[in-house]
Amino acid sequence: MINVLMCGSVLSVKGGMVSVVKNYLNYKDWEDVEIRYIPTHINANKYVLILYFMWAYIKILCLALIGKVDIVHLHTAERGSFFRKAFLVQTFNILGIKTVMHHHAAEFELFYTSLSERRKKYVRHILELTDLNIVLGEEFAQLLRNKASKAKVKVLYNAVGTYSYNPYNKDARNILFLGVLCERKGVYNLLQAIKLLDPQIDKTIKLYLCGDGEMEKVKQMIKELGISHRIAHLGWIVGEQKKLFMANAMVNVLPSYNEGLPMTILETMAYGIPNISTSIASIPEVLHNNENGFLVKPGDIDALAEVLKRIIENSSLREEFSQKSYQLITKSFSLDQNIEILKSYYKSLI
Repeated sequence: MINVLMCGSVLSVKGGMVSVVKNYLNYKDWEDVEIRYIPTHINANKYVLILYFMWAYIKILCLALIGKVDIVHLHTAERGSFFRKAFLVQTFNILGIKTVMHHHAAEFELFYTSLSERRKKYVRHILELTDLNIVLGEEFAQLLRNKASKAKVKVLYNAVGTYSYNPYNKDARNILFLGVLCERKGVYNLLQAIKLLDPQIDKTIKLYLCGDGEMEKVKQMIKELGISHRIAHLGWIVGEQKKLFMANAMVNVLPSYNEGLPMTILETMAYGIPNISTSIASIPEVLHNNENGFLVKPGDIDALAEVLKRIIENSSLREEFSQKSYQLITKSFSLDQNIEILKSYYKSLI
């Protein structure tokens, strides 16, 4: 039995990294791997966060000292998340326990370039000290290798649960946005694209903005653009509501500026929903332009509006993208396959 201690945010935190963690914790067929989860991060002010991390660290240390840990699997992003996990990497290195850093950072390059030379050196040291760095795609893998040549890096794409058939609703008329409502996710560009398309597309077509974040700013922009009649939902969704919205979505749009490999793209593709996104990070490794969806450059509102119009007006294209999306995720991005690869990584460390 391989005893794995997994660390990340509390499970009530919203976002792709926690979605990955939940998939792992809810998976039933780990066989000879046993996972224990201790969260090290909570959404709170810095003083509460420090106290929370200190308490988590005490629990982690006690578990390690009684010999209940073979591998520590650390889910990490950038900034404070990276430095908290770096402290744990150093601790477990002293204790002789293998460490895995699972990098979910959407803005790692921005984070790294903002650091002083001393801190850059520290980041490189941690990457090379870690027994295995797991990244979400080949582009991120090359980025880490360029910064820390001795770092041990392997790719493990995000994965999702799959369906026994393609559940896509070919008669759906809604546009879906799943993610935090902020500039990084491109939501303001999407609203401007909807403004451009407003006089050109059927009045029944609605945009569902499924996320939280800069709610008031988004509402203000919707009002200024005069597209309130196009907005059918504004706010976070979970559970059955999410399934209902996906069942009535013709296309999912995520025009981000920075990403890793968004879970929302994988989830919607698994459901057979065509996607429009941007040609950044690991997204082109799963979303292939003009084959199973569309990719545009971040910030190109005209191009975004153009491909969105093509999707809206061409039902046969939607069905083609739907089937190819469903087949790709089912074949190469299923949770079963992901877990098998992860177990092989664990075994290679023991």
